Amino acid sequence: MKEVLELRINNTFSTLLPTSIVGDDSGPVTKIKIETGTPEFQSVKEIAEKVKKEHTESFFYGWSIKRNYNKKEIEHAALFHLIISNVFEPAGEECGTLYDETADCEICGSNRKQLTPLTLKQNSIPKKDISQTIAGEIVISEKFVIACQQRGLKGLITNPIVFNKGNSNFFQLIASSQAELSQKTIAGINPFDLSISNEGEIYKCPKGHTIGLNLLSEPYLLNSPSIKEYDFFESVQKTGIKRGLLRPAPIYFCSPAFKKMIDEEKLTGFAFEVAHID
Repeated sequence: MKEVLELRINNTFSTLLPTSIVGDDSGPVTKIKIETGTPEFQSVKEIAEKVKKEHTESFFYGWSIKRNYNKKEIEHAALFHLIISNVFEPAGEECGTLYDETADCEICGSNRKQLTPLTLKQNSIPKKDISQTIAGEIVISEKFVIACQQRGLKGLITNPIVFNKGNSNFFQLIASSQAELSQKTIAGINPFDLSISNEGEIYKCPKGHTIGLNLLSEPYLLNSPSIKEYDFFESVQKTGIKRGLLRPAPIYFCSPAFKKMIDEEKLTGFAFEVAHID
């Protein structure tokens, strides 16, 4: 597996980059790509730490991690991390969906209970087979539901979505089972900052609900019956924090049979990385 970090460097500090790193200058930022674990990665990490200590401006404005697997790694994977990249608004809460927040964690905001069917605005949903609101509510197409039923995939709860106007043929996807993340799973603010809190926000909940603001590594799960019994499930622990409409969200996992269905049915909106059983 090759892991590459993409950064949008603030051009105020782009001259600090080593000459071995060639970026794409696009106005206020320079986009660079560096492989993790390399001397270049270590150099950029040291620069980021220095800038944070000595300046009020940010060294970079955005980041993402891409992992590329060879064919053998995909074929031998026993488990996959399901990534939903299409995010939209408004969230269900803004459209009339009711939640019970009396049991929310007062620290991280996890564990609110949905009381009514998910209600959304009809024209807001992306033209994909899977997407999610900014509050983490997962929306799937009727085509996706039918494909899962035909193949007998387990672990998926699919409830009809209500539109505030008109009829809906979309569904809310909920995992029926959970599994525990292992300590090998790394989360933090960004690849150079593993802080568990910042400016009054606590990202690693002392009650165990959240492990950090963002997932930084491939996810690792403790071995459990859910991994073999279900084709789709979620992690017990979450990443993120309650901030406005945002809520902590679990990490989603699926079986090779689930991924095979997505590939063969050419369903859209899905991305996968290899997950590990610890």
